[in-house]
Amino acid sequence: MTGRGSPLQAAAILAGVLLACDPAAERAPEPDVSAHYIAAEDGTRLAADVYLPAEDHEPPHPALLTLTRYRRGLEDPDTGERINTLSGLDSHFLAHGYALVKVDARGSGASFGTRPVEYGRQEVLDAYDVVDWVVAREWSDGTVGAYGTSYTGTTAELLAAVNHPAVNAVIPGWSDFDAYPSPIRPYGLLARGFIETWGDVVGHMDDNNAEAMGAGVARVDEDEDGSLLAAAVAEHAANPDVFQVVLATEYRDDVVGGDQTWAEIGPIHWKAEIEASAVPMLVLVSWMDAGTADGTLLRFRHFSNPQKVLVLASTHGGGYSASPYAVSAAPLPPQPSLDEQMELRRLFFDHHLKGADNGVDDWPAMRFFNLGEEAYHDTEVWPPPGTTTTTFHMDSEGHLTADAEAVTGGSDDYAVDPDVTTGPDNRWAAQMGTPILNLDNRADMDARMLTYTTDPLESDLQIAGYPVITLNLASDREDGSLFVYLEDVDPEGRSRYVTEGGLRLIHRNAVPNPYFEGEEPYHSFARADAEPMPPGEAVTVSFRLWPIAALVRAGHRIRIAIAGADAGMFDPVPTDGDATLTVFRGGADGSRIELPVVEGGLGGGSQ
Repeated sequence: MTGRGSPLQAAAILAGVLLACDPAAERAPEPDVSAHYIAAEDGTRLAADVYLPAEDHEPPHPALLTLTRYRRGLEDPDTGERINTLSGLDSHFLAHGYALVKVDARGSGASFGTRPVEYGRQEVLDAYDVVDWVVAREWSDGTVGAYGTSYTGTTAELLAAVNHPAVNAVIPGWSDFDAYPSPIRPYGLLARGFIETWGDVVGHMDDNNAEAMGAGVARVDEDEDGSLLAAAVAEHAANPDVFQVVLATEYRDDVVGGDQTWAEIGPIHWKAEIEASAVPMLVLVSWMDAGTADGTLLRFRHFSNPQKVLVLASTHGGGYSASPYAVSAAPLPPQPSLDEQMELRRLFFDHHLKGADNGVDDWPAMRFFNLGEEAYHDTEVWPPPGTTTTTFHMDSEGHLTADAEAVTGGSDDYAVDPDVTTGPDNRWAAQMGTPILNLDNRADMDARMLTYTTDPLESDLQIAGYPVITLNLASDREDGSLFVYLEDVDPEGRSRYVTEGGLRLIHRNAVPNPYFEGEEPYHSFARADAEPMPPGEAVTVSFRLWPIAALVRAGHRIRIAIAGADAGMFDPVPTDGDATLTVFRGGADGSRIELPVVEGGLGGGSQ
């Protein structure tokens, strides 16, 4: 692989990735670990580390899997000594009697094989062979769970897809559900600011570049001279460069990884298998983490598996607060601390793997954070009961009004500012483990966008669900980027980011959702559905913003801000960044935002 970032840069990024993947925690001295090769069905050897609980926990033990492409364990490249990589969560499980099995996905770490694509079909199926090996160990009690955050959160859910009878529960955290819209090509655009950086990091990992990453991957016990590791890494040379693959595959139905398309990458493709397993899930996610909350809500609404869901106001991994009303590089109350998040996971596994009668069945189906109120609420359904639609229409002079009949017809031109940006700390960059510290004052950027703002609200407005934007729009170019931000403007003029949506304009044609009834408007991002914009002609563009729960207080104003760029994160479309957008106003079917509003509010929440 070529084109990697500098060693110092990669090592720094790795620290963020690992923080996002397993925040926390003071790490105890590493307990005894044994490292083995597990043979997959096709003979490919997968490297696995086994950690057993302390002697005060008598075997047999339930086993918890982590299936990773971020290297299951590390060693000092100079001395060959193991480096302690157990997180606080890992240590918490060990202390409560769980065996841990950490496995390098094929084509990564010290495992043999190649990986033509992330979350590929063979990688998913390998998990069955891993579970077979685990339950055959003399220390195993025959029960298995899986947990993780980010990549390992996704592989935890995908473990359910292999329908192994020993798998009793999984805990996906901040996981990918449908890889193309999040995180590969959100809105049909190239999120270079995330995917190029991530591709550099995992490329260094697959090359076992200890200089770049600050440490090498750990060998298995039988590999005293390192020859097996060298042979495994040599096979990784056939792995494609992740970023180059993404560059070459613009559409969701493009072939990637041999005979798969992007549409087949992620748990959404394995719905039938995951449902057939009936494996219970505890899902942790955050409103401001890429598109992971969207995947969580789609799963919650449409997968039959028993689920408990916790939606936080945090960044990727739960380590930083990410409410625009309480910005911080630490989890602030009422956000659960990392210790509290660990305990929730432990109780869930105790119930499903050990049979503990500990009240897990009585947990609400979903607990979600309500921005603005800064409180948690429980619900058994999503959206919450009493949710209706309130529509605001774009009017002249940047006004946003609920009175469709009062709207003045006409249009507003916007010359795209190619330097408009959400900054280096946003919902996409946060997947690399960074906090989001710029949510609470968007006024400077608003001045460079096309905005529509309501009068001060006469009463509180409770939003819960998917806002839908509809624009009667023209462009002077055949393609373009469109970004729409929903904001809360307080009486002092401070504009807070609430959520966003976007679309590459060639993907504007909405089609029936082939996966989930009632989840529209839906855009396939398929090559056959793409269509150039007719320059100068008005077309209707409608799409959903990322889901959110937010209380906009009386006296505050709602703002819609429209841009044609998010510099530093998304590649410009058109490539020269030069375009003029025209928004047409007027009539009940004119340009508008539909907000999911809970009539009467949510009631008192928990602080």
